Amino acid sequence: MTAIPAPAARSIRVPTDLEPRRRILETAWQLIAERGYHRVRVADIAKACGTSTATIHHYFPTKTEVLNEALRRNVKLAFDRQVAELHTVRDAHQRLLRLVELQLPKDGLLRDEWSVWLQVWNESAINPKMRSLYWDSYDRWYNTIAMTIRSGQEQGVFVAQDPDKATAQLTALIDGLGIQVLTGRPGSSVAAMRDLLHDFIEQNIAGSAGRRQ
Repeated sequence: MTAIPAPAARSIRVPTDLEPRRRILETAWQLIAERGYHRVRVADIAKACGTSTATIHHYFPTKTEVLNEALRRNVKLAFDRQVAELHTVRDAHQRLLRLVELQLPKDGLLRDEWSVWLQVWNESAINPKMRSLYWDSYDRWYNTIAMTIRSGQEQGVFVAQDPDKATAQLTALIDGLGIQVLTGRPGSSVAAMRDLLHDFIEQNIAGSAGRRQ
């Protein structure tokens, strides 16, 4: 059997002037994205932070607590980015396209966020205790899409249909295509993912309403 080479280790770069609790969380989050949820030890977090395991435990008594808080940070990153970039976009059609752009697993921060999300999905599938964390997080994203589709229907830029059904279809497509990109499926790419999502929106959500604009 051919051995699969381990990914090259990346240097963890977290600003040194952050308050300790936030620095621990950001470091843990980056380690999860790089190495995986179960491969991150408290000792690894301490080493990357340049501190002791006792300091980590002062803020987070258990490894599970620090890792779960790091996962919650993943949600906050995405939500804060959406708020910052979308608060001035009034047209629902353009807003939906921008939401899609903000979810593409491009290299860097967005790909790291996707890496963490994949691990949240896996943990939720095998550990029922993780499911509330996952669904609380995912519902925020799902509801943002649903509200945007409802707004587009009110504006007349989206066709009249069940917004929840359209949201379920679009979010499932985003998830599936994102997994293909991250796992290196032949022929998959961020550009191809974008094109497929835009096609879906134009054909199934905007439809004739979008073409009249």
